[in-house]
Amino acid sequence: MTIERLKNPSAGELDALTDLWEASVRATHDFLAPEDIAFFRQMVRQEALRGVELYVIRKPDSKAPETGTSAGQENRHESRTSGKTGESRRPEGLDENGMFGGFAAFAGIDGDMLEMLFVAPKARGKGVGRQLVEYLVRERGIRQVDVNEQNTQAAGFYARLGFRVTGRDATDPSGRPYPILHLSLGETPQRIVPIPNLQTDRVDVDFESEPTGDEGK
Repeated sequence: MTIERLKNPSAGELDALTDLWEASVRATHDFLAPEDIAFFRQMVRQEALRGVELYVIRKPDSKAPETGTSAGQENRHESRTSGKTGESRRPEGLDENGMFGGFAAFAGIDGDMLEMLFVAPKARGKGVGRQLVEYLVRERGIRQVDVNEQNTQAAGFYARLGFRVTGRDATDPSGRPYPILHLSLGETPQRIVPIPNLQTDRVDVDFESEPTGDEGK
């Protein structure tokens, strides 16, 4: 598995990351209404993923399927991880290991802000999210993150990494009734794993022995 920066993602890669996002949200954000997930999915695919510096954990030499989906076409597509009535189905690009187009997790940053962190459901509990955050703190200077107050797993995850609550909003940025906690890094993360042979855009790491606790944002 590798941590790498994803520059100029293809349409297929954006689709795979969006599918990973939805699967992660459905596994961790049980407080979201189905219509809100559909709303946020479009926002993630069309805006959020394009507006951040993306870092991913993926299988070496893996490649997301090229769907040829354009921005306009994506707006007409229903969720690829649930049907029209909301029933679960196997999403396109999901492999036998539970990865999406080879991706196990991804993060998006803007300056010192961790804008998003999502882990594929089958990759949770393996230290994937922790490794990614620790890498971004160490190499990219991440100091801040916002998290849904109702996502208690994520709040606890960041607390264990040294993030502390500095503020609260009663609604999310879209005005929906999902309170947001603002967190800042108050101390050095409790456990930094040295990564040998650091490269600029790609780092090889072994996640098999990592401890649990990688609930995403």
